[in-house]
Amino acid sequence: MTANKNAKTKRPPVVAIMGHVDHGKSTLLDYIRKSNTVAEEAGGITQRVSAYEVEHKREDGSVEKITFIDTPGHAAFGKMRERGASIADIAILIVAADDGVNMQTKEAIQTIKDEGIPFVVAINKTDKPEANADRVKNQLMENEVFLEGYGGQISYAEISAKTGKGVDHLLEIILLLADLENFEGTEDTPATGFVLESSVDPKKGISATLIIKNGTLKTGQIIASGNSVAKTRILENHSGKNIKSAAFCAPVKVYGFDSLPKTGAEFLTFDTKKDFEKFTKEVGSIGEAEETKGLTKAEKIIPVIVKSDTMGVTETILSILKDRSTDSLSFKVIQAGTGNISENDVKTLSTENDSLIIAFNVNVDPNAKKQLLEKNVRLESFDIIYKLTEFLDEYVEDLRPKKKVAEETGRLKILKTFSRTKEKQVIGCRLEDGSVAVGNEAVILRQEHEIGKGKVINLQSGKSEIKELSEPGECGIMIESKIELAPGDYIKAIKYVIK
Repeated sequence: MTANKNAKTKRPPVVAIMGHVDHGKSTLLDYIRKSNTVAEEAGGITQRVSAYEVEHKREDGSVEKITFIDTPGHAAFGKMRERGASIADIAILIVAADDGVNMQTKEAIQTIKDEGIPFVVAINKTDKPEANADRVKNQLMENEVFLEGYGGQISYAEISAKTGKGVDHLLEIILLLADLENFEGTEDTPATGFVLESSVDPKKGISATLIIKNGTLKTGQIIASGNSVAKTRILENHSGKNIKSAAFCAPVKVYGFDSLPKTGAEFLTFDTKKDFEKFTKEVGSIGEAEETKGLTKAEKIIPVIVKSDTMGVTETILSILKDRSTDSLSFKVIQAGTGNISENDVKTLSTENDSLIIAFNVNVDPNAKKQLLEKNVRLESFDIIYKLTEFLDEYVEDLRPKKKVAEETGRLKILKTFSRTKEKQVIGCRLEDGSVAVGNEAVILRQEHEIGKGKVINLQSGKSEIKELSEPGECGIMIESKIELAPGDYIKAIKYVIK
C-alpha cells in the first residue's frame, strides 16, 4: 500500500503578538528567539527577516516548532488577510502588569475578536515592584476577556520577558491551544501561503518574505503572487542561510521576483513553467479577482467560484449570493464565468476553508473530479435556480457564526450578608423579578452602578437546596465574587445563550 501524497499532518502554529508598544512585545520576541532558537542557530543568530521559527521542548519531552511573525502595526491581521485566510493562526495579547489595559490594548482586543482568531494572554513585567496582575485580570474581564478562573476559558501566563520567568509556560499553552485547534497541512504538495513583506536589494534584486501555510517550497519552482512572478533560485531561511527547500509553516525569503509582490497577498507555487502558464491562461493572476471585488469585513467569509452555461445565469447567481451576504457571513467571489469546472478551479480553492464551487448546467472535467476527492473543496451542481436558492439558505444558516449573548433572567435585592470565606459569600436575598439559577452570572449593582461580577454557585429556598427559583420570594444564595457584598445591593442574574 502506498502512502497518500495528499495526507494531512500536524503543522506548527503561526503566532503574532499584539498589544501596546511599551508592554514588552519586542523584549518577549527577543527572549524567545535567544532561548528557543532552532538547533541550526545555536549560539545566537541575528534575525534577518520579520519572522522566525523556534523549537520548544514540551513538558512531555517532545520538541515542537512555533513560527512567530513580527510585523509593525500588526499587519498580520486585517490587510494581510487575503481570500478569507489569515497569516496568523494564534495571537498573544500582551499586557504590562505595571500599566494595565489601555486604549491600544482595547483596540488589539477588538482586532482579535473581529478576525475571530484564537488567542492567549501574556501578563508581562511581573518582576516590577509596581506590578499588579490581579488588576490586569479584572480590567480584562471588564473588556469581556474572561481568563481561566475569572469566568472564562482564555489561557494566560504571568511572565517577565526581561528575566524569562513564565515564558516557557506561555509557549506551552500556545502549543496546547494549537493542539486543540488541530492545525494541519499537506507537506508533499506545491507550497501556498502569504507574502509577509517585499523589498528591493540593489545586488540581489526584488525579494519577498513568505509564510508557507501549506505544502513545500523548493528551488527551481515558480512562485506567483498577483502579477509578480519568480523562479526560486535563491531561498533563505529566517537566519539568512541558503536552503534548498522549506515546508509549512516556515518563513522563507525568496529572490528573483519580476516586480514587488503586494504585502499580504496569497502566493501559489508551480513545478514547471508549463503548469504556471496553463494556470494563468485559465484563471488569470493570483489575487486579481480579489483586487477588483474588494474585501469584505464579514465575520465569516466563504470563498466561492461560480460557473454556468451563460453569463446571464452567472450574473443571476452572483446577485443571489450578494443578497445572502450579511455582516456575519459573506460570499467572496474568487472567479465567475462560463464553462465546465476545471482542475484549476479546484486548485484555486484548495487552500481555503469552507470553500464552495457552484456549477449550474455545466459539467465537471475528469481531472477536476479527481482533485475534488483529494482536496477540501465542496462542489454543488444545479439545473434549477430555486434548488440553488434553497441550498444557499440552508448553507448560510449552517455556517452563520453563532454568538454567545448575555440575557438578564432576574433581579434580586440583598437583604442580609452572612459568612464569607475567601471569595465565597452567603447572602439572603429577595427575588423581585424573573428567575435565578445555579450557574448564572451575577452582576452586582450598588446604587444602580455596576461594581463587579460573580457567579451563583448555590441556591436555597427555605431549608431546601434548589437549582432554580422562578417565583418572587426570599432565598439564600452562595456567590463567588471578589466584591464584598452589602445589604441593599442588587444582583442581576445573567445567563448566556448561543444565537
